[in-house]
Amino acid sequence: MRDKPLTRSCEVVPILKRDYGLDVSYHVVWLGVEKVKVIIHGDHSLSFDQLRWYSDAVMRYNPGSYVNIDYDVSNQRFYRFLVSFTVCIFGYNSCRPLLFLDGPFLKGKYKGLFPVTFAIVDSETTTNWSWFLHELGNVVDGKRQITFSSDRNHGLLEAMPKVFPSAYHSYCLQHLKNNLRDRMKGIDNGFRDHLVRSLGNYAYEPTVVGFHEMLEKLKEEEWGMRYGDMTSNVAESFNNWIKKARNLPITWMVDAIYTQLMRQMSARRGQANKWNELICPTFETMFLDLFNDSRSWQVSKTNEDVFEVHSILSVTVDIARCTCSCFKWKINGFPCDHVVIAIQKSHYNLNDCVEYYFHVETYHAAYSGAIFPIPSVEKLPFDPTDFTIYPPIVKKSPDRPKKNKIPSRGEKLKQIRCERCDKLGSHNR
Repeated sequence: MRDKPLTRSCEVVPILKRDYGLDVSYHVVWLGVEKVKVIIHGDHSLSFDQLRWYSDAVMRYNPGSYVNIDYDVSNQRFYRFLVSFTVCIFGYNSCRPLLFLDGPFLKGKYKGLFPVTFAIVDSETTTNWSWFLHELGNVVDGKRQITFSSDRNHGLLEAMPKVFPSAYHSYCLQHLKNNLRDRMKGIDNGFRDHLVRSLGNYAYEPTVVGFHEMLEKLKEEEWGMRYGDMTSNVAESFNNWIKKARNLPITWMVDAIYTQLMRQMSARRGQANKWNELICPTFETMFLDLFNDSRSWQVSKTNEDVFEVHSILSVTVDIARCTCSCFKWKINGFPCDHVVIAIQKSHYNLNDCVEYYFHVETYHAAYSGAIFPIPSVEKLPFDPTDFTIYPPIVKKSPDRPKKNKIPSRGEKLKQIRCERCDKLGSHNR
């Protein structure tokens, strides 16, 4: 269990049989696994109270971070928790203002949600999304125009315009496709797939004219700077990244994610220290590919700034204004193939036409900080007489109605034992 925390009880039973020749019942194995989890990771219920110590430790060892733990003062029940490390706060200023919002469910004993921005709440409600976005506003730089990308959660749709009224809110294309596919159940599969593919073509079309040609009606509204990202896959990747951590008690879970962040920041900082170019290597390679794809095109010079590129369709490139009539330069924030070939005929430097977000210097700035360790050796032992934050009350799903039947003698005895266990204060699985 220490090496593989996600090991299930049903997997332990055959291991004990195969390696030790032991025939152990599933119930006994389940009890053993639960006890081992408490020994290794601590008790799930006590872990909520340990968030207080963890919050103080974060601010002590990583000053400038932002932490907020919210609980009901009357019954001392946990509500919500949010943490943003100082290196993430300052590193965001060196990244494009495009934020992805998503919420994977936790796998521990107490249900909850873990959004990509390190908040833990009980469910995706309008109240919780409003609280989270309000806290997020205390972390991110509000001077920049932010574009949010999400899966169109109902609570988020209500909260976003109230907390970030001037921000753009774009929807994940993959979720839109899935919604469209679900709404067309019963329709011929071939025709349905054709419509879903067409939706993708509409979304990726960079020009209004091309969009009108494929879709007769276009509602003119601000989509914000998507930077070529039409899905929230980056958020889904983060969810997969924290897959193992979601099974741990809440304080251990936050600490496990913090450890992963610390390692990633260090690895990327070390990688960037080896770069000597002006532009990040990935985009240097993209430049070369774009030039190879466009070098057979003819370029006509209008003046020192404006060029006409004769590709499959002719386009106009205005280098001084950073525009191309294909609109890809504006959408991606990175020169398209038309711009790359036009610059070859101009006095401009290609590197100067790239947004600073793609520069090595900016990458260095994003990962220049370090997340410092939070040692648990100084953590005080749990004192039951002290003020304690308890876990939230988990609502059980309603039981399915069962048909009335006469219980057998064995079922009667089982019911009697369960009632007796309850009277003794124990829990019978």
